[in-house]
Formats: sequence, C-alpha cells, structure tokens
Amino acid sequence: MRLGKFVISCLVLSALSCGRAVSMESREREPRRDYPRFTFGIESSMAVDFLDYFHSNFISFEGDRIDVKGFVSKPHINGQFLVHGGVNLSGNMNLSLYTGVIGAGRGGRVYPLSMRLSWYSGTDPLRNRWIVFGSVGGGFGALKIPTRISAECRVGGGYRISLNRVAKLDFLVALQEIYTHPEVYEEDAGDYVPADRLRRNNIFCSALTFGIALTF
Repeated sequence: MRLGKFVISCLVLSALSCGRAVSMESREREPRRDYPRFTFGIESSMAVDFLDYFHSNFISFEGDRIDVKGFVSKPHINGQFLVHGGVNLSGNMNLSLYTGVIGAGRGGRVYPLSMRLSWYSGTDPLRNRWIVFGSVGGGFGALKIPTRISAECRVGGGYRISLNRVAKLDFLVALQEIYTHPEVYEEDAGDYVPADRLRRNNIFCSALTFGIALTF
C-alpha cells in the first residue's frame, strides 16, 4: 500500500514538473512585440493662423446692441502644447487621447480634449516610418464663459524617427480647424464684455501647424 502511494505521488510530481516546463518553454517561444501596448507623450506645435471668421454680438455699456462680423486673413502665429496617452491597436495604428492648451485667433486659447487616430507605414515598428493622422474633439475657450463648448479637429501627417523600442520622435504637419468663443473686447469701455451682456462670440480659425512630439 505504501509503495503504491509512493508511486502515485512520484507520477503526480512528474506530471506537474513536465507541465511547468512545457509552459515555460511556450512562453519563451512567444514572439515579443516590437512596440509597447500603451503610449504617452508630449507635443509642441507652432500654428500659422491664416484665416479667421468672427461674429460678435453684445450689449454695450451704454445699452446699445453691437453686432460685428467679418473675415481676418492676415496670418499670425500661435503656440500649442499637448500631452497624450493611448494604446497601440496594432503595429501600424494608435488611438490616443490629447489635452493641453492651444492658441486660437488673436490672443484666444482653447483647452481641448480630443481623440487622435494615427497610422504608421511599414511593417517594422523599430524602423523610421511615415505618419498619417486625424483628430476630433471638444473643449473650452475663454474660462470666464465655461458653458460654451469649443471644437477642434485636424488632419495631417509627418515622419517618425524610432529612437528605440519605446521612444519615438515625430515631426508633424497638419491642417487645423477651431471653433471657439473668445472674450470680446469693447474699445469704448476699455474692457472685455461681461458674460451677462454677451450674446454671441463665435470664431472659426484655420491654421497650419508644424510640430514635434516625443512619444514613449
């Protein structure tokens, strides 16, 4: 009886050892991805705003209704700074959430929250590759008018330099469209129009952006 129990114990231990060895061997044989599953990084851009359409409507400090609209085609430069986090859906595609601060119009700002889908050429994530991307999202413009939602979208492309398996350096160019609600300056009063006298403060901005990004 004791001999039988001993034999059974030896067989069980041998089976467990073999199973563990096979499991370890299969793990060693599993291919290691040449890219991380999750990503994060920073992006800084210069935006050349080349065309704006604005429409402002408000009650002046004297009680008159003021309505001003028109186009501004004189180019000017704004700055942008974004941080992002996302996931690599495959070796050629990434989906990320972006936020930060971007300049809009003359002196305006937008605090966006947007989703960006990026596609990378080639089949080797460790090599330098071309990029094509598009993003869309919302956000807030003037923080003193928080109930009015802004919108931002862009399409573009660029070139990615692979520093190693994780770190990538991107050079980006994009066409950007912004719809936001900046503060309106009343020259006669020498101050910005308060929210209770402001009826409309829309602006559409078209810009070309030139950026550099570091992604991990």
